[in-house]
Amino acid sequence: MKKNLLSIFVLAALLLVGLTSKAQERYFEPVFSGVNKISQVWYDSNYSVNLLFGVPGLPPSLNGSPVYMASQFVDIYEPAGDNQTSRPLIILAHTGSYLPSFVNQQTTGNKEDSSIIEVARNLAKRGYVVAVASYRSGWNPATTIQAVAREQLLKATYRGLQDMRACVRFFKNNATTYKIDPNKIVIGGQGTGGYIALAYGTVSKREDIESNIKFLRGDASPMVNMDTMGDWRGVGGIPPYNLPHAETVSSEAHMIINYGGAMGDTAWMKSTSLPVVSCHGKGDQFAPYFTGNVLVPTTGAIVIPNASGAGHVIPKADALGLNNAINKYFYIDAYTERAAEVNKRSIMMPNNNFGFETSFPFEGSPWEWWDSPSARAKTSQIYRGIPLPVNGRNADSLSLITNPFMSSTRGKLYCDTVVSFFAPRIAARFGLEGANAIGAFSLLTPANNSSVNINEGDSTTLINITWEATSGVVSYYLGLKLAGNTPPFYEEADLPSNQLAVPAGDLYDLFKEAGIADNTPTAVEWAVAAIRPTIGIGRMNNAPFTVNVTLKPKSVGLNEAELNKMLIVYPNPATNDIKVSLNGNAAPIAELVILDIMGREVYRASNLNTFSQQVNLNGLTAGMYFANIKTTAGGAATQRFLIQ
Repeated sequence: MKKNLLSIFVLAALLLVGLTSKAQERYFEPVFSGVNKISQVWYDSNYSVNLLFGVPGLPPSLNGSPVYMASQFVDIYEPAGDNQTSRPLIILAHTGSYLPSFVNQQTTGNKEDSSIIEVARNLAKRGYVVAVASYRSGWNPATTIQAVAREQLLKATYRGLQDMRACVRFFKNNATTYKIDPNKIVIGGQGTGGYIALAYGTVSKREDIESNIKFLRGDASPMVNMDTMGDWRGVGGIPPYNLPHAETVSSEAHMIINYGGAMGDTAWMKSTSLPVVSCHGKGDQFAPYFTGNVLVPTTGAIVIPNASGAGHVIPKADALGLNNAINKYFYIDAYTERAAEVNKRSIMMPNNNFGFETSFPFEGSPWEWWDSPSARAKTSQIYRGIPLPVNGRNADSLSLITNPFMSSTRGKLYCDTVVSFFAPRIAARFGLEGANAIGAFSLLTPANNSSVNINEGDSTTLINITWEATSGVVSYYLGLKLAGNTPPFYEEADLPSNQLAVPAGDLYDLFKEAGIADNTPTAVEWAVAAIRPTIGIGRMNNAPFTVNVTLKPKSVGLNEAELNKMLIVYPNPATNDIKVSLNGNAAPIAELVILDIMGREVYRASNLNTFSQQVNLNGLTAGMYFANIKTTAGGAATQRFLIQ
């Protein structure tokens, strides 16, 4: 038996070393070499803010109304050569602050952004169908009136939420065409799209928007009125605020992922909210990693007070049980190991938020990159067929302020990290492990709350540690620790079966090394992890067991008189049974012989290794008897007793 004084992080490192040859499994790792793209698939049209309203010199069809009917499209990425006909769907919303790229004074802002395409292709190579969706944009970022900016941005987010709902309805109506499983839909978002995705997973009743004090005007009226704008599903409302389509089709999705962005209010989160996994730059200046105010980059106005990012959203989601299907496993990969370090948690605990700590303290989107020379040369952006004037040099400079080390190589590495962190958790959420699934299992022996004596130097008594076998072929890892919030002091790694027999003397040495005192019952917790190395997942047993361990040192120099005091026979007088027990600092009983008053042997038990022996007295007549014992250390003792 190995006596490894391991921390849980050392165990994680050992596990990672063992997974260097991890198999390529669909949904967990890239298994397709190519990706097919279907561009510009229409999914909905709805009323949108018209950025050309009132602009002189344009025809009335362009500048005559504050709203216009905007068509929305998706680009669909799917694995090339895939023959499956029912695949999970991931819909991604791009970043951009609800304005076209460059108009928003940023180099990003549409479904053709390099980073969102990279993420989409990476996910598709794992076997997912990915739809990168546009959504309605439009608001006035130049306003310095804080209440106006807040209302306009809230409405923009709300319209984006409704658009993503419409996109889900489109795919459910066309599930066969695009070979997707309508019961396995993920809504994801990058940056601004992350705000939309997080709202998608949590806003589920009228009060979330209309009664939230953050989103009320000074006269207490709601900034978003569902009677006019429609509800969070995009159903209802009136022209020119909302034009619902396919209202009878469910727009329910089943999971949320986001890299960047934040949640408007964690009060939206309920036991019915969707599972959620996040990646988030801890230095993000426009979406707080924990909880803080969201500012307009161009004016510094506070548009959302006390919004919450991954650092607060994910722990609450885990506590509410939203991520139970994901948290049935722990994940064994370099990405989770780093996330666990950032979260200051064991790799075996839930780690569903990856806080990126980069070399630049104010970096929020390290996955983004763009071509700076092309960006700086840009002087116009096409919007509704009209070239709007933009300052590409300014947009490039502003984008570099929070991403000064931007490059395609660096951005692609971060995109790969994002996908590698999300993919196994998406697979677990939907039960896509197939034959690689690890079933639930329970501990068996030593039983919970049982008591075990561990004798020093005892090489013959085996302590049997057993648990239920899990489905399939896995490796097991046994852990022991003192009860309570203490680190483990022992890990037995890579056990081939669901049992372990340990000589008592070895356990005695191990427990002494851990600081357990002799002759003092001490609670020790034990637990088992089952590992599936092929896909890098593990599962803990259903609940840890606690065993009350008493260490019994060898008796040294005990004479017969001292042993006689430790030997107890009870009850005395006896009728049907007696129990012969040896207490105190003594070695176990090796032999027990009972003699009658004439010195005749009436009972013998040999090859014992116990501190207590039960004896049935049937067949013995009333009178006086003597119980003689020998210990494993060679000592002897005698006690007399009566049978009535």
